[in-house]
Amino acid sequence: KLAPKLAEGCVLVANPDFFDSNSKLLNKFGLTSPPPQDLGPDRRADLLPVLIVVDYNDKSPSRAILLNRRTGYLLGDLEQPVLEKFCIQPLYFGGPDPSGLDMLHLCRGVENSKCIGDGLYWGGDPEQAQTAMEQNTERVITGFDFKFFVQNTEFKKGELQKLIDNETFYVINVAKQVFFKSRDRAGTRRAKPLWTEIMELLGGEYITIKERFYKSGEEY
Repeated sequence: KLAPKLAEGCVLVANPDFFDSNSKLLNKFGLTSPPPQDLGPDRRADLLPVLIVVDYNDKSPSRAILLNRRTGYLLGDLEQPVLEKFCIQPLYFGGPDPSGLDMLHLCRGVENSKCIGDGLYWGGDPEQAQTAMEQNTERVITGFDFKFFVQNTEFKKGELQKLIDNETFYVINVAKQVFFKSRDRAGTRRAKPLWTEIMELLGGEYITIKERFYKSGEEY
């Protein structure tokens, strides 16, 4: 479903046509070169940026977080107070701009977090979140209801809207469950890349864009 306007909680899905040769744009999203054709379509799709907007005001800079870029580390690998409920959770790369550890989650009651959608929260104290999980009475909350990020993606005033106006990114609303789906399984049960699943859920012209991107690497 298309978002009525740019706002916190909206998802930005890359238009692959803009990530073939624009080195400045590639660098902004942690890429040094376009996704090589010989990687295969799913792996290439994994490298196309998918972000969620976590701070937005049309009169000031904005901030978003890359949702589909793993660092290769788990929370338990970090030198910090032990977060026993989150030790096996992956650490994601949120973008090229420096910031500390932060989190996207589904747990109401985490101190200093803010709601950016229906039951979707950004920020808060990871240590206190372990207590908030146990106090949640609506449903059982586990570590899999959290995604952790280091660094973020910052946009100057008006920059994000320009990227959407020229269709570098499609701005949409996505059900929160899609963000938290495990995509680590191998074989036939492996979930689709986040970019691919979102484009298929959108349907219509987005299916055509997805199919064109996938077919572009067939000769390789």
